[in-house]
Amino acid sequence: MLSLPPSTSHTPSPEETNADVLRWQGRYRAIFVSLVGFSTIILKWFGVISAQSIFVGVLSERHLLLLVSGMVLVYLAFHRLLTAHLQHSGRAGSRLVIGAIASDVLILFGGVVLMTPPEQYGRALIVSIFTVQITQVFFGWMPTIANLVLIAVGYTAMVALAADMGRLPSPAEELWTLALYCIGVLVYVALQGQVAARMQRLVTLFGRAQEGDFSMRYEEDVEPLPDPVSVIGRAYNRMRDHLQAIVLTDPLSGCYNRRGLNQLAEREVSRAVRQKKELAVLAIDVDHFKRINDEFGHLTGDEVIREVGRLLRETAREVDVVARFGGEEFTILAPESNDEGALILAERVMSAFRAHRFRSLPPEIRITVSLGVAASFAHDDEVAKTLLARADEALYVAKRNGRDQAVLWHAGMRAFDGTQAGRISRPTTGGMLRVAE
Repeated sequence: MLSLPPSTSHTPSPEETNADVLRWQGRYRAIFVSLVGFSTIILKWFGVISAQSIFVGVLSERHLLLLVSGMVLVYLAFHRLLTAHLQHSGRAGSRLVIGAIASDVLILFGGVVLMTPPEQYGRALIVSIFTVQITQVFFGWMPTIANLVLIAVGYTAMVALAADMGRLPSPAEELWTLALYCIGVLVYVALQGQVAARMQRLVTLFGRAQEGDFSMRYEEDVEPLPDPVSVIGRAYNRMRDHLQAIVLTDPLSGCYNRRGLNQLAEREVSRAVRQKKELAVLAIDVDHFKRINDEFGHLTGDEVIREVGRLLRETAREVDVVARFGGEEFTILAPESNDEGALILAERVMSAFRAHRFRSLPPEIRITVSLGVAASFAHDDEVAKTLLARADEALYVAKRNGRDQAVLWHAGMRAFDGTQAGRISRPTTGGMLRVAE
């Protein structure tokens, strides 16, 4: 029985992808914060860093170092628990992502305000650039904007606190620095976001190509920039036709293979369902092909298959999909064809074979074909599988009843138990079998 295999691929949801990224990043977050935090504490302890923060005089230096150490330990414990939660649930929504980002902002600005003099607060903005970049690359625009808002709030709070304690004589200058920072970062993440979106389109193209779908091209005219992304896209377009021929086409007959038929059938069925059109399938079998292989050899048999494929493609309409399922079995998917139209196409195929002289065979050798025909309105996405099964059943009847004929499937047909409902009549113009209700 000819059938279309179901798709088994699974595309991870955004929540699953976020969870994977957060789990992967957890280790590096812990290493980075531990190195920076404890290195700063050690340098402060031994007096290598002598500049004083705004809290010197309120708290002793020892208490400040203990407070920073506690912040680092709380941060590490939080991400440990977060990793365990993600390991268990496997999903991370936007709130959990923003929560992880907020923990980064808190440890960054908390450490800076406790251990850095006000005139060096710009260091926090420098470090925060990396958090914004990482957020934009892995989580997209919304978490990036949330990250930027948290940075702006954290920096403004530091400036306001230092100014209130009399340690920052020109807070307006610091806020102007923050404004320039936000403008620059927004421009950067916009450009980075454009690159990421284009890269995602390339990933989509390669993903569809992996499944045998080459219907999409990289839009070179829309994005004429000579950057690496465009170079990769143009390279994909150059390889697309070659890959399509290799993956979707049967190399012997020149027709589509099973994968090619699956892809095009999905497209045609979706169109037929959307437009409420009919669809037809012709299952074709070359009569007594085994005798050709036995009498003339497999090389001659291969030449016959090549001619069969070429003849079917020439006989079918331009919109029809001609595929080889293996051996001497072929299929034609005929969009917008009802019973009568499919039977006319079947008659045309049989007539073409009766009139054709195969160059690889002696002139007296004639090749005929048997066909099973099925047509139906496209009510749902399963219509292609149904029609393939029906056409295969009708093909069995055509072969059992003498070959070199076409049989139209009808309700009540029982091809595989030796019975079939209805009365069968043969027209005088050829080997077409029709069911008379």
